[in-house]
Amino acid sequence: MVLSPQGNKCQSVPDLHSSMDADAAINITQRNPKRKQPDCELALAITTLTEEFRRQVNALRVDMHDQFASINASINNLRDEFNNLASTSAQTQNDLKALRTEFSDTKKDVLMLNTKYQELSRVVTDLQSSVNFNSANNIDNVKRIAEIKLEFDISASETKRMFQSEIDKLNQNARQCNIEICNLPEKRGENLFVIFESIASIINMPIKQQNIVAIHRVPHAHTQNSRPKNIIVKLTSQILRDNILSAYRLSKGITSDRVGLAGTQCRIYMNEHLTLRNKELFRKCREAAKTFHYKYVWVRNATILVKETDDSSAFAVRTEDDIHKKFKSNNPSNKIIDKNPS
Repeated sequence: MVLSPQGNKCQSVPDLHSSMDADAAINITQRNPKRKQPDCELALAITTLTEEFRRQVNALRVDMHDQFASINASINNLRDEFNNLASTSAQTQNDLKALRTEFSDTKKDVLMLNTKYQELSRVVTDLQSSVNFNSANNIDNVKRIAEIKLEFDISASETKRMFQSEIDKLNQNARQCNIEICNLPEKRGENLFVIFESIASIINMPIKQQNIVAIHRVPHAHTQNSRPKNIIVKLTSQILRDNILSAYRLSKGITSDRVGLAGTQCRIYMNEHLTLRNKELFRKCREAAKTFHYKYVWVRNATILVKETDDSSAFAVRTEDDIHKKFKSNNPSNKIIDKNPS
């Protein structure tokens, strides 16, 4: 180690190498010239060692400087990364807070939807119950409507039948002075007044023309009927009509030749002038009487009368139901005697 001069005993030397060179130079200059100088090789070795040490120190300094710079850069990078991480963490925390808020809102929405679903479920259940109730009521209403319709149809049918019956009664009352003559042969230019006077004379019930209000032939209800058209005689009173019909029944019938009509002989029938409904009922009643072998079927005062035998009592037939109810299904040997065929 090189000692410094006395005046610089406590002085700090920042540059070791330069101070060592300076001290060496001073020492060399201040030495006694008479002192023997070291060998040149030793000085050279020292110088070389010093230079090598200086290079190594400088290299160490540069290396340490580079390492410190690298450490500083790494620290700066870490600091930047830490700052970024802190920023990312803050953003993540903010995102988590936002997610918590959204989750809380979603949870509230789910609870609200669940509440609304339960309410809607109750409403649907109530609606279903109401629909079932209305469906049951609808079925009952349909049944009731069907019953009412049936009752209405029955009532309407009964009302219609009643009106038809009343109208038929009125039409029949309008014919209470009429006589209907059937199966009288037609002749061109015939005089019906004369023919009827002849019939009245035959049954011992003479009549004058002034007692005849009107007399004429009427067309058949069915165009397929090939028999002669019926004759309708309107008289001045019902009593006169009834007397003529009674006389006709007592006569046991008349034929065309007795009236003076040429041609094939045929039987002439006289009866009350019935409405189409009563005629149809009279026809069905005669058919039923033939089927069940009833003996007598006739008309009196627009009422159809039936008698099974001479000893049995007569009963009236006013509707088709009476035909099914009042005729018996027995088979007596007596054959029907049709007193008033049309």
